[in-house]
Amino acid sequence: MSTTHEPFVRPHSQSDPGPGKPIAIIMIVFVLGLVTAGLIYMAGTPAEAPVADVKDGTAGVAPVTQTDSVTPPPTTPAQSEPYVAANGVSPLPKHGEGIAPPIPPDRLITQEAYDAPPLQASTLPAPDGPVAWTEAHNYLEQTITVKGTIVDTNNIGQICFLNYDPDWQDKFYIAMFKEAFDLLPDPPEEHYLNRTLLVTGKVTLHRDRPQIGVHDLSQIEVVE
Repeated sequence: MSTTHEPFVRPHSQSDPGPGKPIAIIMIVFVLGLVTAGLIYMAGTPAEAPVADVKDGTAGVAPVTQTDSVTPPPTTPAQSEPYVAANGVSPLPKHGEGIAPPIPPDRLITQEAYDAPPLQASTLPAPDGPVAWTEAHNYLEQTITVKGTIVDTNNIGQICFLNYDPDWQDKFYIAMFKEAFDLLPDPPEEHYLNRTLLVTGKVTLHRDRPQIGVHDLSQIEVVE
């Protein structure tokens, strides 16, 4: 009696499904992934509504014309004033606002004085006594005594300006320097305001305005 030797084959059982079932599961997962990707792609693409083609009756996509373009919103009319920033009024306008007109400069001299020829050194004889402040410009480069009432003052720290007219542009004035007014008991803009003075000194021009510079208190005498 002969015995046949065959290779050992592991018997199939319920606990060993074999190679076919795992492959089928992998294929199902792969197909489901493709379907999901297709659905996501279709959801992200906007659908175009077909319209009937008048010429051949077939459906197609409506062509884009000028009437289909988006109308831009109306522009805001330009403003005449700049906007107010957190720290005040901004010199630059906001987007869409117009530029405010520039602030007109203040004239420091009248047109008549600007057009007038420059003052020349006086050839008048020296006066016998005090000269009214309105005539002081006629004695350019001469040392005289000027009489007048101070009605306007302006202290800028190193110089105090004593004016005989509130509209002081292009008019005669007194320039009192710090080394002189530091010797006063109170500020010069208060000490000399509304008081009549006799001021002695040389009449000179500063920026085309006649003046007397005061560097010593002995140049000024209070009359009233």
